[in-house]
Amino acid sequence: MREPWSAAACCRFAPASWLAALKEYPVASKLTLGKAATSRRTPKGAVIDTTKTAVAAFTRPQKKMLFALASAVGLRMLGLFLVLPVFTLYGLEFTHSRFLVGVAFGGYGMAVALTALPMGRLSDYVGRRKVLILGMAVFGLGSALCAIPSWFPAAMQMGVLIVGRFVQGLGTISAAAFATVADHFPFERRSTANAILGIPIGAAFALGVIGGPIVAGLYKVETLFWLTAALAFATVGLLAISLPETPLRQAPVAPVREVLRSGPLLALNASGFLMNAFMTAFWFYLPLILIRQHHLKMTRFYVVLLPMLVLSGFTMFGFSRSADRGLGRPAGAVAFLLMAASGILLFSPGVARLNSGHLLAVLVPGALFFMGFTGLEPILPSLVSKQSHETAYGTALGSFQTLQYLGSFVGGALAGALAAMPTVAPMVLLASIGLLGFLLMLFGPRR
Repeated sequence: MREPWSAAACCRFAPASWLAALKEYPVASKLTLGKAATSRRTPKGAVIDTTKTAVAAFTRPQKKMLFALASAVGLRMLGLFLVLPVFTLYGLEFTHSRFLVGVAFGGYGMAVALTALPMGRLSDYVGRRKVLILGMAVFGLGSALCAIPSWFPAAMQMGVLIVGRFVQGLGTISAAAFATVADHFPFERRSTANAILGIPIGAAFALGVIGGPIVAGLYKVETLFWLTAALAFATVGLLAISLPETPLRQAPVAPVREVLRSGPLLALNASGFLMNAFMTAFWFYLPLILIRQHHLKMTRFYVVLLPMLVLSGFTMFGFSRSADRGLGRPAGAVAFLLMAASGILLFSPGVARLNSGHLLAVLVPGALFFMGFTGLEPILPSLVSKQSHETAYGTALGSFQTLQYLGSFVGGALAGALAAMPTVAPMVLLASIGLLGFLLMLFGPRR
């Protein structure tokens, strides 16, 4: 199956909003793909002739569908990214146990891990629209719960936050969203559609990690959860109005056992586990270091986060281009290596002769982390798509999400458990995760 993340498509859309990109694509049918006789074989064995110039433009219903899907995925991810840089500090308002804060931080990932495969599988059977609407409604409810721990007695507050995070994760929709694209767009247009769907995710990441600390500093962290809940319920209405029901396939859905016994798919799932475990642990420690060691207020987090994001925006394009050229695994290995280096430098900046009292000691490892993580984000789903059976696209992506967010839970819990130990413990944790990912990308099964 063709890769859903196309670097060329992403490059075209990056400077403009994704809505502008949708208006831009009707001219695609006028572009000549070249005179050389080439062909490509689909998963069903049909040959697509790429010498023809007629590339169907997106229809009005397809544009409407992309708008609804991109809004749902983008707003959901915005809600998650808004609280990412400040969640540790929010959790410590209700408990002195960093382990419990880590459990709450990773609880979202645990819930997604438990429900991603069933939700993706359910969408293969009952249709994507029902699963998407249900998922966003549940996510909105969980976000509201995360905003109200202070309404309860002190002994219950941390428990309410953990439950809220868990309910948030139960409403996972990513597998169903990307599977919807596979259902409604022809094979030769699917990569472009997926690229458009990915644009608001990147925008949400940039806006969330920069804007979240500012809003939390000016108001309170619970304001971010109320905002997330409001956006989620608004998206439920948008999906109900704009998203048509997916016609169910006549062919039987591939058995789960058949999908999951693919060695390469299992290796990629394990890579997703390691990526999210590292990401969650890194974000657990970063705000603590910024505030307690460098005395940086939340409203000033953008001083270090903005340069990291700008730099990773350039390097992400390079990683994606490498994947488009068939170098996805080597590029993924480099990304994991960068993450391993960031874990070492975050706790031992002297290794690179960085002054631990200067913000550069956070900026350098943070930039390395962003470069590695944003490089892996498009590469891994792209590689997973090659292992997906056409009748079980939601199942394959759901299995990837299951391991990915199980990693989020494990990473958050381990980070909380090691937080009170000497800094060598979390440093070894992050470095080990990065090196394991590096080895898995280079030497994991490929066929």
